[in-house]
Amino acid sequence: MQFSVLPLDRLMGPVNAGQFINSLVRDLITQDLLPEPVAYRIVCEGVLAGVPFLLADPGQAWALRPEIAERAPGLLLIIRRDADQLTVEDEHGQRHRIPVCALSTYALDQWFWARDGEPTP
Repeated sequence: MQFSVLPLDRLMGPVNAGQFINSLVRDLITQDLLPEPVAYRIVCEGVLAGVPFLLADPGQAWALRPEIAERAPGLLLIIRRDADQLTVEDEHGQRHRIPVCALSTYALDQWFWARDGEPTP
């Protein structure tokens, strides 16, 4: 099946994006007993829309969307994910525990971040 995952292609390369998409699709097929075409549609639409529940993973940087007027950290680094909860670190080094849905005002900015000059996959 052909699909475009341009946001992920830019962030992680086409091969890694394809592997990530296929992993999400397999999870939906296995856990929710969805037919493969339905799982692909849900995943691809969700990825293109930037749905945090599908995308959020440790090591990622999420930037506050420019159109958001509320006071919030400009950048969050995901340290840990537990189902629907995240441990994040803001740009000041403060850690917070937030629900995954709180990332709806953010956009995935980097698939991984560098600490001490070394990328963390």
